Amino acid sequence: MASTENKFQAVGRNLISISNMLLSNQNICKLLYYTTSTPLSEPDLTDVDFLMNKNIRLVPKVPDRDSEKGSFIVVLFDNFTVDPTNENIKIVSLRFDIICPIDEWMINESSLRPFLILSEIDQMFNGLQIRGIGKLRLSDTDRIVVTEDYAGYSMVFTNYEFN
Repeated sequence: MASTENKFQAVGRNLISISNMLLSNQNICKLLYYTTSTPLSEPDLTDVDFLMNKNIRLVPKVPDRDSEKGSFIVVLFDNFTVDPTNENIKIVSLRFDIICPIDEWMINESSLRPFLILSEIDQMFNGLQIRGIGKLRLSDTDRIVVTEDYAGYSMVFTNYEFN
């Protein structure tokens, strides 16, 4: 029993590490924080820790349009299953829900805000080997509508090495 608990405790630690990786990406921080039509042209954020649990979340909480500004990434491990051909191999999905205010999708940079965030996450995590989780592979991206004010994409990476 303790061994299973330790494995899931490690998953929680990995979520924090993944969130810190997102915080280390200045483009992601700018796309999340700045609500202007040119977020990538805005000054670098020197202290990004305030984005944690606000714009980068480990809990699936819907943003409150009246009190919360910017765009959001919710980081979750999802869909823990056992490989039917080998019970020693567990399959886990890492999911990024990218949620942006609909009126902030259009920006004067090179693309739409959600697609720029998707691109940054793909570059960071597709093919990445995470200790205790395994090598991630992009497996799925779907559009999500959260509220009438927020929509985005759910980006899922899967591996077959979690054990």
